[in-house]
Amino acid sequence: MLTALTIENVKTDKWYKKLINMIRGNSLNVEIKSARGVVIRDIKYINRNGAVNWFELDREIGAQRNHLLCNDSVIFPEGMGFKRFCNKAFKIQLACNLGIYALSKLKGGLPDIKVGLYDKNAECVNVVEELVNYCKNIFVVTDNTEKYREKSESLTEERGAGIYVSSDRGRLSDCPLVLAPERIEESLPISGAAIVLTGFPPTVCVGGLVYFDYHFRMPNMFDNIKPESLSNEYFAGALFTKGRQYELGSIVPTTCSNFTSSQTPRSICDYLLRMSE
Repeated sequence: MLTALTIENVKTDKWYKKLINMIRGNSLNVEIKSARGVVIRDIKYINRNGAVNWFELDREIGAQRNHLLCNDSVIFPEGMGFKRFCNKAFKIQLACNLGIYALSKLKGGLPDIKVGLYDKNAECVNVVEELVNYCKNIFVVTDNTEKYREKSESLTEERGAGIYVSSDRGRLSDCPLVLAPERIEESLPISGAAIVLTGFPPTVCVGGLVYFDYHFRMPNMFDNIKPESLSNEYFAGALFTKGRQYELGSIVPTTCSNFTSSQTPRSICDYLLRMSE
């Protein structure tokens, strides 16, 4: 079972409404929803008097407190063991899916395109197996080269792909498309014209057109049980990671965005085609 928490803070400047809210007090509502074998306990807490009763919530939430589904506006008290579910694996999957899908639409159009895979800790080795289906020049940049060696050698032998594994960040400089599934936390010599698809906002300034937010339509049955306070990406990540709905891992985002702009799979393809001219 998954547990989601929504805290609605009721605010008003009217003295009489404040008095009414104090008299009414806070309230807690729990609704059980299910779809395709997933059961979610949707907890809604209405905070009318300005003080959340975390002890009351703790009794209701129980063992789910250390992977609670909630938006990032919820501030947990210290020392009670509350922890927000982290949507890491699914965000990484979305970034990789979009890059691979865009390449699949270019198949035959840009056979010599150079694709960079920045995977500092070698957390996404299996991505190479998908990339070789659509690209013959893959530049893997990682600090754990040994973990990639065996995989790259076997794929090169079986499929004739050029997979170049190195810790040299300079390998990324000639790649018009760079996949960086994990968070980028160091300066990289990426071309200012390159498209970079990553799972998280970088902590440093990165060259290129960097995208890290992914949007898609939630499958209907799951859309019916999603708490309103949660984004599609975050909720689908919980279903994928905690709810064992692994088929969601094949979702291709309809758009990706950063703080100022967005791209569709089609616009990424068009952009890469223009760069090749």
